[in-house]
Amino acid sequence: MIVLDKVSKSYGSKAIIHAISFDVKQGEIVGFLGPNGAGKTTVMRMIAGFTEASAGTVHVCGHDMATEREHAAPYIGYLPESPPLYDVLDVTTYLRFVARAKRVPAAQISQQLDRVISACRLEAVTQKECYKLSKGYRQRVGLAQALLGEPGVLLLDEPTAGLDPGQIQETREVIRNFGSKHAVLISTHILPEVTLICQRVAIINGGRLLAVDSPDGLQQKAQQSNSVLLDVVGERAAIEQALGSIDGVMGLSIRPHPVRSSVLSIDCLVQDVDGIESRIARAVMSAGELYRLERRQPTLENVFLGYIGHAGGAAVTDLQPEAA
Repeated sequence: MIVLDKVSKSYGSKAIIHAISFDVKQGEIVGFLGPNGAGKTTVMRMIAGFTEASAGTVHVCGHDMATEREHAAPYIGYLPESPPLYDVLDVTTYLRFVARAKRVPAAQISQQLDRVISACRLEAVTQKECYKLSKGYRQRVGLAQALLGEPGVLLLDEPTAGLDPGQIQETREVIRNFGSKHAVLISTHILPEVTLICQRVAIINGGRLLAVDSPDGLQQKAQQSNSVLLDVVGERAAIEQALGSIDGVMGLSIRPHPVRSSVLSIDCLVQDVDGIESRIARAVMSAGELYRLERRQPTLENVFLGYIGHAGGAAVTDLQPEAA
């Protein structure tokens, strides 16, 4: 339903997006995850046809967005970061206008409005002018306009921004129901969004695609590189040499303890092998005193931080995350 092939975007001499490729299938919800400024909105705008790629191709439902935007438009529902509301119109009039702009047949408009108003819980504000709406209701009206016309592809840029916890849960349910039969791409920097409703995650940083996988798949990859955290008293050079000689220790980060000046805090990046903690403990006690040893298993948050923590964000799809 959505296919990006080596897509790049530049403004003058400044490259914003660097040769990214991924797809979204029918019946799939994909989370487009990255920190603010990573390039998520630029990619969404290229998929929606608001701006054209400088290189590569973007296809939506088989249509090339560089040459067939008008043909692709009926298949796309788009909620930009700021909902495109006409403030002087009331909610029903605005949604009716959007339905006509999307060329929804006149006989179907009332049914379509009832459907999206119900789905987005807008019954209480249908006669209220858009400028009087709270930020949460504005976001929900924006989602309703995206759903009009029953598009095959739904593009949501930060869809839960400004919503309270109850509204967030309702919005997620709407998206989950829509995603069962359509293709949904959600741009967000909020990790729970992707873990709760997305089948796959595309991680972007610095305009480069770092990984595409399921949330479970990303976490399983991280199992190959866990952390063992230590608090140790002893000579730094001797402890560093003892730990560095252990098979399975891939890296060390040593710093003074934030409270106890005589203690070193050490983060060991280790392979997921049996007995590694015992070998580390023996090595430390041969060179100093061990005060604490803790094995930290990777969470999806650590995986995400590990990916975006790579300087320059080299574009790879099998990148091993750093220990957080």
